[in-house]
Amino acid sequence: MAIPTKKELMDFSQINTGGREEVPEYKRKVFSEIKESLQKGLITAITGLRRVGKSTLIKQLLGENSFYFSFDEKKYVNTETLKNVLEVFTNESEHPTIALDEIYRVEDWAGVLKRYHDQKKAKFIVSGSSSLMIKKGVESLSGRLFEHYVPPLRFDEYIEMKGEAPETPKLKDAFRVKKRHREDAEEFLKKGSFPEIVTMDEKTASGYIRTSTIEKIVFDDIPYTFRIDNPSKLYDLLKLCAANSSQLYTEVNFAEALQMSRHAVSDYLLYLQKAYLVDILYSRGSFQKALKKQKKIFTKTASIYNAISESPSLGQSAETAVYDKLSCMKTAFYRDSQKREVDFITSFPIEVKYQSAITSQDTANLLYYMKQYKVKEGIMVTKELFDEKEINGKIIRYIPLDVFLLLKLS
Repeated sequence: MAIPTKKELMDFSQINTGGREEVPEYKRKVFSEIKESLQKGLITAITGLRRVGKSTLIKQLLGENSFYFSFDEKKYVNTETLKNVLEVFTNESEHPTIALDEIYRVEDWAGVLKRYHDQKKAKFIVSGSSSLMIKKGVESLSGRLFEHYVPPLRFDEYIEMKGEAPETPKLKDAFRVKKRHREDAEEFLKKGSFPEIVTMDEKTASGYIRTSTIEKIVFDDIPYTFRIDNPSKLYDLLKLCAANSSQLYTEVNFAEALQMSRHAVSDYLLYLQKAYLVDILYSRGSFQKALKKQKKIFTKTASIYNAISESPSLGQSAETAVYDKLSCMKTAFYRDSQKREVDFITSFPIEVKYQSAITSQDTANLLYYMKQYKVKEGIMVTKELFDEKEINGKIIRYIPLDVFLLLKLS
């Protein structure tokens, strides 16, 4: 067990001696929201997928009278180090702001932090790459903690980081868009979502996602948090999820393919969800009924899908990106006994057809759903077609992927 000395703590970051670390000037959309919450006197918790920019955000937030320490190195992951960090920093300055990166790795971090928070010795920012971090601390820190989720990089942020100012219209104004971003959209599918890879070539970006995000989570974060014995099986399951991203799945089929028990598959899928690597989409209807039906699996982002899938397709990439776009909304999919399916149901139905030509057959299920549930308007996300048509009294908006990913939907 390693416990850093005072000198090691003060030298850990330039921030700790009154300086500033070099960080990108670009600030994620959540920056102002998190900055505002710091004034409320609660512990600010920041969660999100590895490499989405949490540490950069924290360093951008820290000003004078601030301290920073990360528990990303295993040798420092212990309660005594945490206590020492807090003692050194609170003794060094009166009522500082202390940022503790990847703190969820420390056993009983919430209990230790509670004492310092209640004594009003400092303001705290904590971060972690797993949603479990908050659940572990929520009981001890009830009423003292405010969580912020940092999502993967959005398409508008991706374009901004490339030096442009994209239009982000509301749905009703989609057809007024003056500039398209077709090439940027396909580039985003392969190397979007992570700020550090925006300027990388696609091959380098995919390798970065695998080594710095996926493998780090699968072989380090999840085994440490959940004490699993066979992370290679977890990796195999993630690859299977990627191969089936945007598709129907059953835990039984996954279990048979991987020669695992259904119970183990269920547990491993939960771990992958908590680490923000996969999501599960349920069918339309009550949750109890949806649980009994087939579900859809999605990798969290299209770039993760492309980085780990052995035979990635643009169609699956596009549908995964649309799901990621909709993940902040209440979303389901539709499938009836005749296997008529609509990809996404929000306040309106959405079908994804990322292909050169759109036929009447491609709109059939969307129109059927709209008729059955008396919905007047629907959306088809396309590759190129940009139009609005009235068919049998129903309005379908055909919106290219690059435009759709920039829309304000709520």
